[in-house]
Amino acid sequence: MDSKEIFALRRAGKSAEALEAARASLLGHENDLWFLRAYAWAIYDQAKKIVEDHEQKRLSDSAMGHRISPYMREFSQIGAPLRGDTAFSQMLRLAGKVSRHWPDFLAFAQWAGIDGFEAEDLAPFVTEDGRRVDSLQRRFVRAVAREAASAAAEGRRDSDPVRWALTILAQALAEDPTDQWLNYYQSKIDLSEDRFQDAVRRLVPILRRQSRAAWPWALLGEILEKTQPAKAVVCYVHATELARDEQEVARVRIRLAELLAAQERFDEAAFQAHLAARYREEHGFKTPAELSRLLQSDWYTREFRTDRPKPPPKAASAARKLLAELDARPVVYSLGVVEHINEKKALTYVATGVESGSPMPHGRFPEIAEVEPGTIVEIGSTDPAEKPTDWRRAEAEVIPGFCEDVTGRIERHEGNSFAFLRNPRGDVFVPPDLAKKVGDGEAAERSVRAVLRKAKNGKVGWKALKFLSRGQEAPSIDCGGL
Repeated sequence: MDSKEIFALRRAGKSAEALEAARASLLGHENDLWFLRAYAWAIYDQAKKIVEDHEQKRLSDSAMGHRISPYMREFSQIGAPLRGDTAFSQMLRLAGKVSRHWPDFLAFAQWAGIDGFEAEDLAPFVTEDGRRVDSLQRRFVRAVAREAASAAAEGRRDSDPVRWALTILAQALAEDPTDQWLNYYQSKIDLSEDRFQDAVRRLVPILRRQSRAAWPWALLGEILEKTQPAKAVVCYVHATELARDEQEVARVRIRLAELLAAQERFDEAAFQAHLAARYREEHGFKTPAELSRLLQSDWYTREFRTDRPKPPPKAASAARKLLAELDARPVVYSLGVVEHINEKKALTYVATGVESGSPMPHGRFPEIAEVEPGTIVEIGSTDPAEKPTDWRRAEAEVIPGFCEDVTGRIERHEGNSFAFLRNPRGDVFVPPDLAKKVGDGEAAERSVRAVLRKAKNGKVGWKALKFLSRGQEAPSIDCGGL
């Protein structure tokens, strides 16, 4: 049977028959590219069905690996001449999809290499909704790097596929030393080889970019465990706070419970062990030996008998300080003033200049949510072009020429939602949220904390942030800009 007949069977929905026909007709067609394409696409159909069943959880990891390996081996026996062909690219795409759960992935990837993709799969592409997606080749390389890191962490370095995968990771990092995923995997390898400083050095830039993700904090905790267990606890606790799904920290809770118990924080350890056990019970998962030991310990029984388990203190602030400490770049602080709080978006906006400022998300900086507008603060960052990494209350009460206390007569005309504070050297705009505290037609002497800002119409002027009660005003300043 020739390639046209095999393709015709596929189009008729008879992919299994097409595969059997290709197998039976291979002899004599070993160098016929069209026949090999037809054969490869018939294999692809079977492998794709296995991958889809696995993605829909109709197949377990082990069942998927057992079923897909024969098809991938069959493809590797006939597919070498198809490097650069669409069929070859698509088979690698399927392999990448199951790479986390397929034990033979690295062996297959070593045979395939990383240069067998068709031309269009070597470049990134943009989706219909405008998202930029990395190329298929780049994603495949990351899958190889990830599995290399997993093998190294488990002490499996001696096989040819793992050694090959480690060289691929090294080459990829040399070509793109800032790729966060490649650095994350290399950090894991550094940890497995007790190169703790190198592991931290690679992980810190990732934490700066992904500070709201649980996974980099979990890895940092693992790195710090042997040398700084108290700081490892901070990382693990923060990871549990950030996790969007309990599965992300299912193992983290076990290690956290062990560390807390070692520090005799038994009530907190019992809390973590209980959550780890409950997650496994709810999903029917096996209880690991280390969790069983925790649940059978005297202290765990004692804590639950006396109803004392409790969560550890919030760790967001301590985690930020730890990240600043580990970051080799110094944190530079600059003065600003809390301009407003957006409850809907859960952020506080700190103005630092007439046209500049920084949004401070409450998820990352929870304490700043309690700071009222008009408060002088300092925000810290390691680079003026990067987002703030820290903040603190400032000792200063005003910022001369930018944020000052002003006294004058407050006027709100009937029908207006806003008001003005009249001052001999210029007026201060009082926005509606503050002006509503002033009655229509009222004219009385008041003091406000005002900030110099550029309005939407392009004009620069003073805006009130809060009313000051008597005794709150800062020492009198020459407000020459008013």
